[in-house]
Formats: sequence, structure tokens, C-alpha cells
Amino acid sequence: MFELSGPWSRVLADTRLHHGPAMQSLAVDPVTHELYLVQLRDAGSADELGNLCVNRVSATTGKVLDWMHLDGFGHGYQIGAQHIAGRTHLWSEAGPIRKGFGTRVTRFPYLPGRSIDMTSHVLTKPYSPAPDTLTCAPAVDPIGNWLTLRYRTPSGYFYSRHPINPASGKVSGTSAATIAHPPSVVGTFQGFATVGDLLYLYNGDPSDSFEDSNARISLVSWRDPGRTPVVTPVTALPGLPVREPEGLAVEPLGDRVRLLFGFSGDAPGPGRQASVCAFTSDPSAQGVKVLADWSNLTLAGGFESHTGARMPRARLISVGGLTQLQLRGSLSCPNLTGPAVVASLAPWLTPSLPVRAAVPRNMSHGNAACQVEAAPSGQLRVHGASPAHPLSWIDLDSFTAAWK
Repeated sequence: MFELSGPWSRVLADTRLHHGPAMQSLAVDPVTHELYLVQLRDAGSADELGNLCVNRVSATTGKVLDWMHLDGFGHGYQIGAQHIAGRTHLWSEAGPIRKGFGTRVTRFPYLPGRSIDMTSHVLTKPYSPAPDTLTCAPAVDPIGNWLTLRYRTPSGYFYSRHPINPASGKVSGTSAATIAHPPSVVGTFQGFATVGDLLYLYNGDPSDSFEDSNARISLVSWRDPGRTPVVTPVTALPGLPVREPEGLAVEPLGDRVRLLFGFSGDAPGPGRQASVCAFTSDPSAQGVKVLADWSNLTLAGGFESHTGARMPRARLISVGGLTQLQLRGSLSCPNLTGPAVVASLAPWLTPSLPVRAAVPRNMSHGNAACQVEAAPSGQLRVHGASPAHPLSWIDLDSFTAAWK
């Protein structure tokens, strides 16, 4: 389904969550495409009490829209989302709590600004797949209509999948299949997702650099669980310094499917940052794979699109496995005499490392080109203007640069 060693794209760029601790997991509403990122409410007692915060995040702006508190639910290491009767419903761990983790699962509507506990009437009846369940967490497959549970008993870790009625959203309590966790998949567990007959497992430890990261995704077959899992290192976001893999989710996008995977960061400022990337099932056309289609740039003050020209925009493509950022359009400048911010990129187009390319500009004493840089902050900057060579216009059509 997904080429895990192939090109990846970005969904969120360094989103700061409502509370201080790191993102634990993520889910996406298959209809609204809003993201739901879960974190512990604090680094101390919440880990023992199972108190969580669910952040609702705009996929368009990358900003936290609102949040919901869950008291006594678990560690939050995996959640799922369904869209039922016009609203988002979330699956999560449920109490009673054992060593910071939930021992059952439940579903509830997302209620912004509300706090609920295990006595709330909005919860479905909590469920565990085995009478001796020690931990349990859910994930939703909106493609194959499955609820997958990862649970632990004294015998080890297991996965079971339960059919979802696509019309009503109801889930069968009877498992269609149960498999044991593959013994060859080791390391800190960070998330799981089912897409049809394939089970994806996300593992990895916190690291202080891209070079030290051991994040990896393992592919397991539901139909042939005895087959050796295919393990692929995750090479996304080389510019993210402090990183911990967190969360796996599936998102349908028309005839495409995306596998979303997250990282928590630790840049200065309030709240831990969350970054989300994706692999896409898009086929390539003549060797070109569109990872993110054209999106308009947000122009900085004083910059305008040339009269009669289309709005400046950007997209991500992969050519021969190389991911590239492309810009299009032309704009006028207020006679720049030094470096300046031209525009802002959408979160899903923001690189983790700076990328530059030369583009045409107004002729000034034989100088006909300038440098445009896409920065990890999301800003698009222009370099090359000076009092001797002021900039009055820039053409972006020739901008194509390797993106990471």
C-alpha cells in the first residue's frame, strides 16, 4: 500500500500543544480531516492517573483550535477517530488504570472545552478483548472499516480487529482475527494502524539528532502473520534536532490514502512541538508523484501578485524518489534593498531544513537573479537585494529545490 522507503510529505510543522508534555498519539477525522493529538496533561501525576488532553488541530493552519480533557483514561499512546452523524467520535483507552495505562477501550464524541471521566454518560460501554487484559488501546481503519485493538495479557501482546458497520458506525464485539505481536519487532512502541489486510507498527526511542534516530515502521500481514515483518527505517524530517516518534494514523483522501506518523520535538517555548508527516498511496504519473498539490502562498505585507498573473503558489512532488518543492507565480516588491520575508508556506509544505534556488528578478546593473529560501519556520525569504541593486519584482516559476 505505502512505499515506506520512498518520498514522504509533511502534514503539521512544529505545532505547539495546549499543555507541556509531548504528543503521545494522533488520529484524523476521515471527513473533516482535522487532526486530534493526545498528550498527558503533565509529566508527573497524569502519567499515573491517566489524565489526558486531546488537542483538535486544523490541517490547514496547523494551529490548535480547541481541546478536551479526559480524566482517568490512560497513557494516550493510541487513539482512533470516526465521523458519525456529522460529528467526530474518538476511541481511546479507558480505566481502570494499571501503571498509567488503560485496561479497556471506549468511544465518545469530541466535546471541545469539556472534561469527562469514566462516569460520563457520553461514553460507550468500556470493552476489553480478554478477561485478563492488562493494557488495551484502539486504532480505526477508515478504509477497510476495522477497529484494531492492541492489548496485553500475562501471555504477551496481541492485536485483534473488529468489523465496523460503515452505515451506523457500530463495532462488533467479536474479533474477526487475532494475532500475536511479532517477536522480531522490538524497541519502544509508539503506535499502530491497520489498512485493509496490513498492520503497521511504529517503534523508536527519543534521540537528540536525526543521525541517532532509530524510528522505524514494521509491516505485518493480517492474512499471513507468520511471515517475517518488513522493517523500514523512518528518514523523515532530517532537520528536526530533538525527536521522538509518536503516533500512527490512516487518512482517506478521495482515491488516495495517507499513512500519518508523528514526532514530538523540544524547541524553546511553551508546550512541546508536534510534527506530523505522511506516506501516500498516490501512483506516479510519468515518474512524477504529487505529494501535496498546489497551495497559494500567504504574501507578506507590501508584496502583491503581478497584475494578470496567477496567485503565487507551491507544491511538493517526487521525481525518481527525490522530493522537490516547486514554486510558481510572480510578484512585485516595494523596492527592496536587503533580505526580506516574501511569503509564508502552508504547514504541509514547510521543510525541516532550509532550501534555496535562484529565480529571475528585475534587471539592475547586470544583476538579473536573486536567491529565494524556504526556511523551517515556514517563511519564504528573498536574498540578493541591496541599495545598489533594489528589487522591484520576482518570478518564482523557475524555483525547484530538493526538500527535506
